[in-house]
Amino acid sequence: MRLAWIAPLSFSLALAGCGASDPSAPPVVTGSLEGDAALVASAQTISDAVGGCVHAAPSKMESKVIGLENGAIVMLACSESEYSYTHRLFSIRAGKPPELLSIPDYDGTWYAADQASMAELDAGAGVLTTLRKGGGKDTCGSEGRYQWNGERFTVQEMHWQDCATTQLTGPPFPVVWPTQVGSDVDPNGATPAP
Repeated sequence: MRLAWIAPLSFSLALAGCGASDPSAPPVVTGSLEGDAALVASAQTISDAVGGCVHAAPSKMESKVIGLENGAIVMLACSESEYSYTHRLFSIRAGKPPELLSIPDYDGTWYAADQASMAELDAGAGVLTTLRKGGGKDTCGSEGRYQWNGERFTVQEMHWQDCATTQLTGPPFPVVWPTQVGSDVDPNGATPAP
């Protein structure tokens, strides 16, 4: 679904098809990508203020706007290396500026990441998948699966492989969330909730 906008630089305008309608608003012009460009530019301004994105020149990455049932997500091209890339994720709601999102990630401990590594978003299901390579290797790092709940992405499944492991395999990496706690598993050794 492509977002439609009345004017490219105003956030007080309604998103078409995103569940936010204003009967007093003028008709929405459809078929234009100008609104997407304005959203990306606004997200870029916020990202530049935060810092931490490293762009390779020339960059192969693209920023994109993905429409969801109740809003949209801007996937802002952030950092790129020879074998990996990241996007910053911004939530878009009618009448509000883009909101920078963070997602839970795991690297021996849980942390909040403001960049999603090698992210793909299935707009129909609201499912985000990520793959973060550890140390530039394909055989260690994390893989996440997240569900959009209308406000943020919640972790549904997390896999992780420590790069210090002698027998590196993967992906897929071993599951760290949700952990299965049974009679033969030490509950004190279980991965804590994100």
